[in-house]
Amino acid sequence: MKKIIPSTWLLVIAILSFSCDKQDDESTTILPKVEATMERSFHYLESAEEEKVVYSLSLREMQLLSDDQKLQIDFAPARPAANDALVFSINQSDLLNGYIGTYPIRSLSNNKKGRADITYYHYYNKTSKSALFSSGNRMEGKIEISAYNAATGLANGSFEVTISNVTDPTSYESKPEKPRKCNITLSGKFNNLKLVNP
Repeated sequence: MKKIIPSTWLLVIAILSFSCDKQDDESTTILPKVEATMERSFHYLESAEEEKVVYSLSLREMQLLSDDQKLQIDFAPARPAANDALVFSINQSDLLNGYIGTYPIRSLSNNKKGRADITYYHYYNKTSKSALFSSGNRMEGKIEISAYNAATGLANGSFEVTISNVTDPTSYESKPEKPRKCNITLSGKFNNLKLVNP
């Protein structure tokens, strides 16, 4: 009996030690760094002028959300330094297997036959912004999810968007008599963006 008791205690200690080590491993899991960029340009139609800005986005400036109705991807560089934001929305019925694939923009340019709806926002002061919706404008482009890991919820991808012949978004603050027209191009990429289910 004297030999059995110490052996039993050693077995219990070993099990507890393994359990603690496992919990420590799970709690210290490190996710890959999120990397993303977004570039926006205004190409003015009546001149050769171009106004361009490039953003490097942190985790708090992006979201990948999924609910019963849609998958939504937000790119919103921090205010007030940034003036632009872009939101993609894809209905659950339009999602491809495992999320991976190319989602053309649904707009007036293709008779709304794409898979992704977008909204582009331009902030022109601290409290006000203009918004352009793909449902009511001519937009071309796509968002592509090139990789998605179901175990970690991490996604990689890229996007490119052209919004044609719209009023200069910066003119809504200055209100000129004849606002300029421009084409807007947006492009970017993202790596290790984590899916969140509210």
